[in-house]
Amino acid sequence: MTLPSPHVLLTGASSGLGRTIALRLAQAGYRLSLCGQSAEKLQQSLDLLPSQSPLYARAFNLADPQQTEAFYQQACATFGPVDVLINCAGLNNSRTAADQPDWPALELMLQVNFKAPVQLMSLVLPAMRQQGQGDILNVLSTVCLFSNPGIAAYTASKAALDSYSKVLRKELTGTGVRLMSLYPGGINTQFRATARPDYLSADEVAGAVLMMLQSARTSQLHELVLRPAAETNYG
Repeated sequence: MTLPSPHVLLTGASSGLGRTIALRLAQAGYRLSLCGQSAEKLQQSLDLLPSQSPLYARAFNLADPQQTEAFYQQACATFGPVDVLINCAGLNNSRTAADQPDWPALELMLQVNFKAPVQLMSLVLPAMRQQGQGDILNVLSTVCLFSNPGIAAYTASKAALDSYSKVLRKELTGTGVRLMSLYPGGINTQFRATARPDYLSADEVAGAVLMMLQSARTSQLHELVLRPAAETNYG
């Protein structure tokens, strides 16, 4: 009997890196549950996927915990338990100085970049623990590893998920569930105000995601840092 392909739940699939990850996953034959904030952009992503791809998609705002849980529940109703969770969605909507916090923007970034991923991890983990296997991959950022002026709120929200993941990884020891973190540097996507061809391509980063997911389960690929060769903002 042929087993079904793994069920992947991916956030942030409506644009940029998330869209490219969705395409690479579809080409690899995964069953996909995809979400993004913009219905129009999410449909543009779906139009790029192979026509035979098994998928469920929903547009909503990850800042809403009720909608996030509803998306998860419908994904499970469509394809069964989630085998792979990829928290890719990210928001960076404020660049105020650290001593002049934009409180509404900070709260929103904490909700999207930290609280929503934690909520989804808590939702998928009971079934993963019961099955004795599963993968969680959090797309973080090199801002977790190096401080850059002007992005204190974004850095704090990503660093919060980074720290939370490190603790959860230890708590998952012996369960068969892997928690992996990817720290990409600058990525050149069509949504940048200014093109940066010297940055990583979305396809390069998506390739790293696939490599991490397909790595041998007998090894522990906890963290991967991927920087463009031109990037020097590290210690």
